[in-house]
Amino acid sequence: MTPIEGEESQLTGGKKIVFLGDSITDEGTFITYLDTYFEQRTSDIPFTFINLGISSETASGLTEADHPFPRPYIHDRLARALQESKPDWVVVGYGMNDGIYSPFLIERFQAYQNGILTAIRLIHQHGAKAIIMTPPPFDPESMDANVLLPDGQKDYSYKEPYARYNDVLRHYANWLLTLDSIADEVVNIFDPLLQHRESEREMNPGYRSGDGIHPNSDGHWIMAKTLLSRLFHITLEQVPDFVEHPDQSPIFQLILQRQRLLGSAWKEHVGHTNPNKKEALPLELAFRKGEEITMQIRMIAAKS
Repeated sequence: MTPIEGEESQLTGGKKIVFLGDSITDEGTFITYLDTYFEQRTSDIPFTFINLGISSETASGLTEADHPFPRPYIHDRLARALQESKPDWVVVGYGMNDGIYSPFLIERFQAYQNGILTAIRLIHQHGAKAIIMTPPPFDPESMDANVLLPDGQKDYSYKEPYARYNDVLRHYANWLLTLDSIADEVVNIFDPLLQHRESEREMNPGYRSGDGIHPNSDGHWIMAKTLLSRLFHITLEQVPDFVEHPDQSPIFQLILQRQRLLGSAWKEHVGHTNPNKKEALPLELAFRKGEEITMQIRMIAAKS
């Protein structure tokens, strides 16, 4: 790892970092990449990465007409999430769902702005740093063209999104990038992911970056790499082996197991309104199981 010249490293003392967001955060591969990176290199520094992402959630409180249930709203649980987790930093990643897959509408945008600004204020009131992450880009070329809808339709949804929805997300991302005097950090993942997929398509025009909404594992590494750069001032010369060959990395697999165990326990402990509840242990029992996994990780690391 190489700290960016002239920047103070954030590696001293460790941090408890909570991630809030929608299904992209809930899936959590980028968080597991971060956890693995630090576990392999700075296991003596107590970094804790807590995944509190909830699928379908928004910062705006909006839901498209044909969504199977009202989308969860971060402000229904944010105060409890902060009170229970007591984070040092909170990474907030919303936007993909907040435009409800429709053409730009000022009222929707204002609801999103209010949700983000309120979240920043509440995080600061709890003594934590607020780190805002832009949404990733929407990728219509990774979707079936038959489901994409043009302007002028009555209803749009994640199943039948607006074909130019990426223009809406660009607008949301550009606004977030103006919040650097309000948030403690704004991390632009929109442009790195967009540049990555364009680069891949120069070599392979049929490249799919995911399902159009959710980035694939390549995209999650771009997200993790960008967070490493912006939050920890770390640049990497090459992709780690655990990213290129996750199935061949016992440490990555154990950290993935630990992330899923603790993430599910934390989400159900805090509570949420997504009717699809996760199978989860009580939080204290999950902590004990997590410590057992950590011991296995350290034993493998000691032998390598």
